[in-house]
Parts: sequence; C-alpha cells; structure tokens
Amino acid sequence: MTRKLSPLRWFLFWLMAVTGCQGAFGSQAITLDAHAETAIGLRPENLELLLDQSVNQTPEAIAARWAAGEFSPATDLNLGLQRQGVWARLELKNTMDQPTAVVLSHHYAPTDLVVIRQPRPDGSWHERRSGDLQTTTSNERPRTPSFLLQLPAQSATPVFLFVETQSNLNFDMSVYAPNSYNRVEQSLALIYGALFGAVLISAFYLVLSAIMVRSRLAIILGTYLALYASYVGFLMGYVHYALPDAFTPYTNQLHMLSLALLMHQGSRFYRAFLDLAHKAPIADKLVAGLQWLALGLAFLHDLPPLLATLLSLVVIFIGPLLTTGLALYLWHRKVKQAGVFTLGWVLAPTAAILNTLRVNGLLPNMDWLLHLPAIGLLMTLAFFSYAVLRRFSLERDLVFVDPLTGLLNRRGLDARAADEFERRERFSVPLTLLVLDIDHFKVVNDTHGHGVGDQILQALGDCLTRVSRELDLVARLGGEEFAILCVQTDLRSATVLAERLRQAVGALHVAGQRFTISIGVAPVHDSDRSIWDTLVRADSLMYQAKHEGRNRVVAAGHIA
Repeated sequence: MTRKLSPLRWFLFWLMAVTGCQGAFGSQAITLDAHAETAIGLRPENLELLLDQSVNQTPEAIAARWAAGEFSPATDLNLGLQRQGVWARLELKNTMDQPTAVVLSHHYAPTDLVVIRQPRPDGSWHERRSGDLQTTTSNERPRTPSFLLQLPAQSATPVFLFVETQSNLNFDMSVYAPNSYNRVEQSLALIYGALFGAVLISAFYLVLSAIMVRSRLAIILGTYLALYASYVGFLMGYVHYALPDAFTPYTNQLHMLSLALLMHQGSRFYRAFLDLAHKAPIADKLVAGLQWLALGLAFLHDLPPLLATLLSLVVIFIGPLLTTGLALYLWHRKVKQAGVFTLGWVLAPTAAILNTLRVNGLLPNMDWLLHLPAIGLLMTLAFFSYAVLRRFSLERDLVFVDPLTGLLNRRGLDARAADEFERRERFSVPLTLLVLDIDHFKVVNDTHGHGVGDQILQALGDCLTRVSRELDLVARLGGEEFAILCVQTDLRSATVLAERLRQAVGALHVAGQRFTISIGVAPVHDSDRSIWDTLVRADSLMYQAKHEGRNRVVAAGHIA
C-alpha cells in the first residue's frame, strides 16, 4: 500500500502548486481572461510529462514527484505507441475576477483511459475518469473524454492527467468555453451524421442494385463503405452511441477489428473492380496476400512489438503505396474505368499512411489529419459509387449494343422496335424495314484479314448512322448483316433512303478497299406482331438483290 503524505507535507506541495512553483522544470500556464479565445489548443510547452507510470498512484504521490522535479517538459503532444500510461501536468490560469467553467476535451476517441485530478481548496483531490475502460450507463457520454472544470477567480489551478491506451497515446486536447464546446460538438455531429447517412443510403442502394443485377461487385463495395464508415465512427468517437455498455471496454479492440476488415474488404474490392485476375495475374496474387494479411491488424496489440511493427509497415504503409502505384499504371494503360477508380482509391491509402505515421508519433496532431479519413470516405463514396453504377450502365448497354460498331444488336433492336410497333398501332404511322448485307465480305476477310474486315464493318456502321435519320433504328444483326427500321416512313421514302445508302457506301474507301451492299426493303404489315415477322420478308428481298447481281436495292413490289 502506498504511504500517504503527512498533512504538513501535503500543505507544502499544495502551496507550491497554487503559487506556480514547478520544481526543476517549468511549463507555461494556459491563461484564461475576458478576452481569451473560446477554444485554446494545448501545446507541448503547456505540459510536463512523467513517462512509464501506472494510474495506481495516489494524487499526493504524483504531486510529490512533480515537486521533486521528476516531470520533464513535453516536446510533442503525440507520443506514438506506448506500452504504459503517461502522467502529465498542466496549469490553467484564470485572470478574471469571477469564477469560470471550462471544458478540457481530449480529441482522440480510441484512447482507453483518461484520468484527471484537480485539487480542491480543502486539500482533497477531485478525480474523474473517462475512456473505453470506464463503463457508463449514461446516454449522454461525450464522444471523446471531456471534463468540466471549475476555476476560482484569480487562480492558477494545476491539473494532473493520466492517459493510457493501446493505440496512439497523445495529449491532443483543447480548453473550451462550455458554449463553444457545445457548438463545436453539434457542428461535428451534423457533419458526420450527414456523412454516415449518405454512406448508409448508398450502401443500401448498392446492395439493392446488386440483387437486381446479380452483381457481386456492388455487394463488396456496399460492405466496404459500411466498414469505412464504422472505422471513421470509431476514430471520431461516434460508434459508442450505438454500442451496448457491455462493449465499451473493448472499443479499441473493435476499432482495430474495423480497420482490419476495412483493409481486407478494400483489397477485395480493388481486385474485383480492376479484374486483376485477368489484367495482371501476378499483381492479383500480391494484392490477395495483402488482403489476408490485413486481418492480422485485429490482433496487432497482442503481437510481439517487432512483428506488430512489420505487419503495420506491410499492410498500412507498403501495401497502399503498391496498390496506388498499380492503379496509376493501369490508368496509364487505359484500362476501362481505372482512372475514376484511382481517384477514389488514392486518398484512402494516403489517409491510412499519414494516420499510421501520426499514430507512431512521426507526424504531429493536426485537425486536417484527424478529419482526413472522413474526407477519404466522402471521396470513396462519390468516386466508387459512380464507378460501379457507371459499370452497371455499361454492362447493361452491352446487352443491347454491338461492341464493334456501337449500333444496336439484335436484342437492342427487338426492345426498341417493340415501342415503335406499339406507336404504329396506336397512331397508324408507317414503318419500313431495310435489311442489308456486304457483298463478297468473306473474300475481304480471307484476302486481307479480319482486321480490315472489322474496319469495313465500323465504317459501314458510321455511314448508316450518318445517312439515316436520328429517329431511325440502326442495328447490326450479326456478321456483315445490318438492319434499319425507318420510323414514320412509307415504302417509297424508305426505298429512296436505301438507294442513297447504297451510293454512299459505294463511295467509301476503307483500308485501301472499296465494297458494296445489297439491300432489301419491306414495309411493316398489320399482321406483323414483331419486327422479326417483317425481317423475314426484308431478308428474302435482300437475297433477291444478291441473286440479281448485288450492289442494288430490291423493295417489296419491286419498287426501284
């Protein structure tokens, strides 16, 4: 049991504290006056530290050690990863003629334990605790350890702090006027509430889209966004509002678990979206290794220090650098949608790297670093959601569009023609179908190769689109066979259009080759239930044009 100090010795220590006597080393007091700022951030010169200590020391013993000069001036607020807790002393100086209340708030939510000891005028100590290790039944617990301090008029009040955590041990704190503290917290709650709400809605929409289009990719992204929001929620202290009190002592472990799952799911999404298994098989195996290594972050604090350092270095530092570099390389190689993916990806690894450097004490605590993960979440939400939905749109278009020419394919023509058939039935507008085929196309492919053949098909598609009207439906039926459904066009007008197309194609010069087409023209009859009924007749007329010598138009009733 620790021996208590005698009343006389305690009185001497108290006298030294309230008069500002600071032993062998001194720190600058935080001065509060009528013109003071509403929020004052602690600086290293405001603190004196006693490293490698336990919380289980009496207030008198800690005060005695400070008086004996065992505390050293702080050189940084961020002490990185520490295996034991740290005591600190600061002084709050109230120069006003009336008592005042201030809020001393710790900004790093995952901190396990914060203890504050403030002397009372009668010589006793007022001790309060907050943090993950302190279970509470109050629903009003602040998101970060925060304490309301009463300061007498014209006083210099010493405050002893003990901070202990398995995560980033720092003394990033601010002194607020109570109203200012409430305004800041309310503003942050609104901003982060809107962010979490947007993520929740987007994740729900993506999962719903995934079910509708049977896309595994959307489910992976929805899960990734939810984990990212969870990680930011732990980092900023909002998750504990949703956690039962029984989980409060394990907040830091749950925080690390959310980080591990986030890195794991992020790598999984990375591989799936960029299709690494086909685009870069070796890189896919490397990212898969990082994906499974990331799960080790959940046990980071239980690993030997050297192994924990190596795991953090590989997963949180080297991994993000490699994946970002690979994404930039694929963007340079013009892989589809690699650009928008890279824009969404680059900030999340950057935030992870900078946060790792900060957690290890290599970067100072700065507001923009603290909120960088939230900014990364916002960009990830915007760019990745756009990229996935854009991919859905492209995949849907591919169902109805011929990839070589960009024209409608058979399925696309069928879907669009059904609307025109319904409109014809309702308003009695004429519809006429043109079916055309390239003459001697097989000879072109056999003689000059399929590359030249593809160029001819693309040029023909461009020509058909250019010469026909915008409301007409131009499609590639397959191979060298094309069709045009002429909307609101009778047989005679469609035949004139067909002749104009034949002449335009005859004037084309593609890869040193000229080619011709044969066209059949058939009107839509009342008995035709779909475009395929009309296509049978138009196709027969097109073959008749070939039998009559090719490079000609044959219309129903032999209109020429």
